Amino acid sequence: MLQKLAQVLRDRSQKPLMASADYWDDRAKTRSGFARSVWHSQSFSEAWDERQQTLLRGALTALDGPLAGRRVADVGCGTGRITRFLAREGAVATGFDFSPETVRVAGAETREAGLEATFVVADATTGALPVADGSFDLSLAVGCLAVACRDLDALERALGAMRAATRPGGAVVLLEPIHDGRFFGRVLREPVEGWVSSARRAGLRLVDRRGMGLLPVRAALSSFDAPPWLVRPVFAAGEGVLDASAWLEPLADYRLLSFRVA
Repeated sequence: MLQKLAQVLRDRSQKPLMASADYWDDRAKTRSGFARSVWHSQSFSEAWDERQQTLLRGALTALDGPLAGRRVADVGCGTGRITRFLAREGAVATGFDFSPETVRVAGAETREAGLEATFVVADATTGALPVADGSFDLSLAVGCLAVACRDLDALERALGAMRAATRPGGAVVLLEPIHDGRFFGRVLREPVEGWVSSARRAGLRLVDRRGMGLLPVRAALSSFDAPPWLVRPVFAAGEGVLDASAWLEPLADYRLLSFRVA
């Protein structure tokens, strides 16, 4: 318990460092499993991962039909958790990340899982990805832009890179921890409206939005292991609260934003 508390406090103090590849290189080397890219609590991370997959599956298929055979870019893929989800869904998945070590681990773990995906070291915040324009039907970013982008200019460059890599009429989906306050904010601390405005300037049109991860539940259960019989119903109840009304979106830790490419 004390060791986990120390790690949580250390992570909070290192938030500004999350915008560097070195931070994620070290995290990939020194941690294992969900703790490399999700939460310290294994049981909470499992419930969180399942919920993210459900939301992404629904959002992506609503925009472009079943994922099987679709060319999908996972920008900020980390160690490949979401890229492997895409591959299991039958997508032709490519993961991009600015951390060489996470890309190496992503490739190794994907092969170990018997799945096929491509992984490339690349930094979307430079404004471009190393692919031809329109290479993908869909692009997504999950929990990466809020830590990789230091300001709205970097966010707009990253969104512009995702738009360019996605075919006209395709879609860009973000599932990100969006906050403008110090306590829950990551590196980029901007309101949802700032994200939507940056996306509009990058050539994206918002078509849907919703919240994920009721903040009181996430804050209480994400850092310390509790038994699944407690975590799962409490987490599900929190998601039910968010699903009940769009007015409750401000109580969410993450926001799902779906865009159409102009």
